[in-house]
Amino acid sequence: MSFKHAWIGAALAACLSACSQFPERPSGAAAQATAPGQLALQGQLSVKLQAFQGLEAKGVSMGFFFNGGPQGGQLDLMTPMGSQVARVRWTDAEAWLQTDQGNRHFKTLGELSQEVLGESLPLAALMHWVQGQPAPDLPAPTNPQPNSFEQSGWQIDTTDIGIGRLIAQRPASASLRGVTVRIRLDR
Repeated sequence: MSFKHAWIGAALAACLSACSQFPERPSGAAAQATAPGQLALQGQLSVKLQAFQGLEAKGVSMGFFFNGGPQGGQLDLMTPMGSQVARVRWTDAEAWLQTDQGNRHFKTLGELSQEVLGESLPLAALMHWVQGQPAPDLPAPTNPQPNSFEQSGWQIDTTDIGIGRLIAQRPASASLRGVTVRIRLDR
């Protein structure tokens, strides 16, 4: 069994067993600055991968607590029942994934998402996109229509950012799998 399948299996098992509840988080605004360049976010995350070159479509939805920024932080992922499935920690030089199967070390957040989901996701850019802003370290965005922008091949819909919702999509191409990331921040 591959690690990504084990991770998804762990998520399902944790959902069914609901054996370890995630610790309480302080109440307050869903997105609040904790220090310059740092965020504290909580909400729901959905990632859907389209079928591609013999790979089946798949998706995962989880609750999350995020604390940090591009240079370092922590992301806790939970089942809908509140059981912790995984903890991701990172610095600007490396990333770690902790699950009940153990700890894994990665060089980057992109490498970690590639291993877990089968696709490298722009996790550092998402930290900016969820605030309705393009990532400053990526090429300048284009704005094809109001309340949206495109950056690094991703279409970012910020129409509902005022109510804590973001949709980021990478359209499928001959060489890339289509991906949709939806984030809903709790208010």
